[in-house]
Amino acid sequence: MIPISNNIMILIKSILLGLLLIGFLIFKGNIERLIIVALILIIINIFKSAKFKANCILVVLSGIIIGYILGNFLLFYSILSSDNGYKYSRRDNIEEGKDNKLSKPAVIIFSNGEPYLYDSSIVLKNIYNGKSFIKKAKAPIEAFKYKMAYENMGSSKYSDLCNRIKDNLAIRLGVDYDLYSAYFNVYPFLYDEIVKLSKRYEKIILVPLILGESEEYQILKKQIEEDFININTDIRFSPFLWESKKLPKQILEKSIKAIGNDLREASGIILIISDRESIYDQTIFSNRLIAIMEQANFEKEKIICLKHNDDENLLLKSIHNLKTKGASNILIISISTLLENVKDQYNIGEWVKSAAKKEFIDIKYINGWGIGENLLNELEYKIRITNLKN
Repeated sequence: MIPISNNIMILIKSILLGLLLIGFLIFKGNIERLIIVALILIIINIFKSAKFKANCILVVLSGIIIGYILGNFLLFYSILSSDNGYKYSRRDNIEEGKDNKLSKPAVIIFSNGEPYLYDSSIVLKNIYNGKSFIKKAKAPIEAFKYKMAYENMGSSKYSDLCNRIKDNLAIRLGVDYDLYSAYFNVYPFLYDEIVKLSKRYEKIILVPLILGESEEYQILKKQIEEDFININTDIRFSPFLWESKKLPKQILEKSIKAIGNDLREASGIILIISDRESIYDQTIFSNRLIAIMEQANFEKEKIICLKHNDDENLLLKSIHNLKTKGASNILIISISTLLENVKDQYNIGEWVKSAAKKEFIDIKYINGWGIGENLLNELEYKIRITNLKN
């Protein structure tokens, strides 16, 4: 019989193994390689001590689970205790700016945002700030999925697209407006940008580059109402894009360009909406989009609206369903965002490849609205109207 002291040593090593496993999941580069070496050495040492006995295997598994839970718990509190986002700014940081503020408005184009390269702290912060307890419990595994997506995709083009939109709008609006961009999830953080600009401008116009209301938006609006009550800056929100009549036209144009003029009636369409924004807002927008697609000779029976929740089987069933309705090719469109995040782009791209081989059908994927005249015209109009309102 193995001595109790040996079991305790195996348990300690297994807990360390669980902690190192989290490090492997979330870190990259040289740190990841060092952790892999440490993992191999500890695994070899544990196997030598355990000698594959049943009771020792149970101790090893228990230790790994304890190590994982402990590591995830420590990560949760270390990440959320860091003061690096609008949710953690305090109202006593806000001071009234100079008396001679600029009379022209500051316009902040804001959206969720995404790191250009994989950043474990930002990815984990966004996971831990979410509603899903399951995703919080699996945070290191979720971060690993992002890490793999970045390794395969290279980098995110999200911030680049947002800056291009900001620059285009700056040219259209001229010297009477100052344009900025900010984000919920990455630097420059939206709330911090509002605080900074409130000291220089009499008026700030917040322009959502998102389709519908989200939890982050609700928190932001409530915090602005509480924190800026005695600050002499007029903060205004322009309407969400779900109300837009121009944006559906832009998506329609991209759809026709992707499949060609001759294949509209034979095409199946899957509209991907987000589980992170108001389903009501997105449903109204998708219904408007379906209506103009129908007018453009797409068949309504071959258009499916699907909420994206990382469910590959649901997407595959929808593709199969469209094929049985006679679709000879399928177009999948992410309609809730300017550009889908790296993880979702990678996942959907891989699912599309798998489904195309399985169903023997041509499938194309449009990963967001992108930049177009319709979107720019819509945003310019919303900014000017919001500025003129009393």
